[in-house]
Amino acid sequence: MLGFITAKGKTLTLAETYENAKNQNVVLRYTDVSEAQYEKYYTSFLQEFTVYDEKCVVGNRFATLVTDTHELHICFYPAISEMRVIYGARGWLPPKAVPDAVNKVPASFTQIGLVNGGMLYVAQLSDGSFLIIDGGKKNDTDRDALLNFLYEKKPTHHEKPKIAAWLISHAHHDHLHLCLEFLADYGDKIELALFGYNFPDFETDIIKSSRPVETEHAVLWQARTKQLLDEHFPTATRYTMHTGQTLLLPGCKIDFLGTWEDYWPGLMKTVNETSFIVRLTFEGGRTFLLPCDAWNGQTDLAIKMWGDHLKSDVLQVIHHGLRGGNIPFYEMVLPEIVFWPSSETRFVAAPGSIVDPQTGKKTAVVRDFDTSLWLLERVERHYHCGRTVTVDAKTLEEI
Repeated sequence: MLGFITAKGKTLTLAETYENAKNQNVVLRYTDVSEAQYEKYYTSFLQEFTVYDEKCVVGNRFATLVTDTHELHICFYPAISEMRVIYGARGWLPPKAVPDAVNKVPASFTQIGLVNGGMLYVAQLSDGSFLIIDGGKKNDTDRDALLNFLYEKKPTHHEKPKIAAWLISHAHHDHLHLCLEFLADYGDKIELALFGYNFPDFETDIIKSSRPVETEHAVLWQARTKQLLDEHFPTATRYTMHTGQTLLLPGCKIDFLGTWEDYWPGLMKTVNETSFIVRLTFEGGRTFLLPCDAWNGQTDLAIKMWGDHLKSDVLQVIHHGLRGGNIPFYEMVLPEIVFWPSSETRFVAAPGSIVDPQTGKKTAVVRDFDTSLWLLERVERHYHCGRTVTVDAKTLEEI
């Protein structure tokens, strides 16, 4: 497999290769690539492959080509003169047509209040179904609150809440654990159409952490995710997203602006650096940018790749506003609303005011971080995850 794909780029500079056994694919990084070289490489596959999708977004070129058994994703980033190639077994690819659906409810976006912290967002789509992103920490109260929210908001003619898509940004407990517990315990109370994530193979040494628990837990959760879907949701669509792809749901366009495949082989000290960056665009044009836990190297790269294209109406602050992210990235976004997946205590506390009574160590709070203070000083509307907050996806009014 690797020999076939590299032979097409034999005149290019192949800097690194990564074999991702969990996703049955390989990832290649080519450097010093020009647009003409990208074109030549791309067209060299056209006899063996069918073009599934091809697009140019602010100068970045993306192509997806397929055979009956394999898929090939080519991403060219002129700002850094690099090309990423992902090749492997064919999986599910997002349809290019807008799904047929009858508008039943005003679309909305909700930050779910979490007793135990973490990150959990629910968008209700125009047909009454839901898009969920991440899931928070393991907590029975939070798990029940999510189920109650879905049942309160679902259209009356839906027997169960219909989850059009549940997307996981990365394999950290405060983004994935509640999701897994919810699906295991309440899987029979919902309808799940699609489940999406793009994790590297954590059994490799891709994470260069001094804390073994970083990868030990990620390996367990990676295996648990697949096992749970196999056992409880065998008919649900599995989706591995890649940068440049667009997932179309009723009244909502989901664009993936970054995955770990772009940042690799950058140094990844934590699983946070495998997080995706995603933006939702609702009917009416309002945009919601969720960088999730993307770390500084990823946001620096996003600035180079996307520039002013990052501008969005609503921002989810990176890594709970505690670390990660940077001011230049937020300057590009310049939102009207900031959602903070951080507890009320950590959001309102003064710098250095919270001390663990057992260890005597200070607990990080939002105001310990200059980048978070920059947002607080420049944006008027802020919501922490100490309570559930819903905004209308068209007007941005709190409802």
